[in-house]
Amino acid sequence: MIGGFSRREPINTVRIRQHPQVLEIFTRHNWMGYFEKLRGYDDEVALEFALPLIQMTKVHSTVVVRGLFIELTPELISRITTLSLGVPWRKEDKGDSQIAKKKLFLEGEEPIEDKNGVRRASLPCLWNEVSYHIIKYISCEGRYNVVYGYHFRLLEELRFGTETPPHHRLNIPYFLLQSLIHTSIKV
Repeated sequence: MIGGFSRREPINTVRIRQHPQVLEIFTRHNWMGYFEKLRGYDDEVALEFALPLIQMTKVHSTVVVRGLFIELTPELISRITTLSLGVPWRKEDKGDSQIAKKKLFLEGEEPIEDKNGVRRASLPCLWNEVSYHIIKYISCEGRYNVVYGYHFRLLEELRFGTETPPHHRLNIPYFLLQSLIHTSIKV
């Protein structure tokens, strides 16, 4: 693909493993299995996958890649990634994101607001590193210096999610499917 994509998937989990507290958080929430499955990036395959993706409903898309017909659903993504199903949510749910942002910061912690979010460097050290990996592995963006509202939903899930019953936790496979659909439309 001419120009290529601006981001690349991580090729391993070395950086996560260098931070035991971060590793413990992702392990406790069963996200490490997904992180460990990502092994680099292939522009050609990504383009082949993104172009023919057809959204059937909010929770069902189809794609034909190299003659293989694939029906994408949150359930399939959950099986492949080992991420649990939960409550469907969207990046656009701004009210919930603002509540999550306020809840994440403890008294005395002062985030540095950016025009679109919060400077990642102003997060408490542990959550700065956790947010980096959320951006890298989950929201799949190349803008690492700003934490947006929907990232705070994920940070809140990781910080307080063990207190939440499993059927009330965020549905990460649903979020990943919505991201795939959104990306394919842009491509």
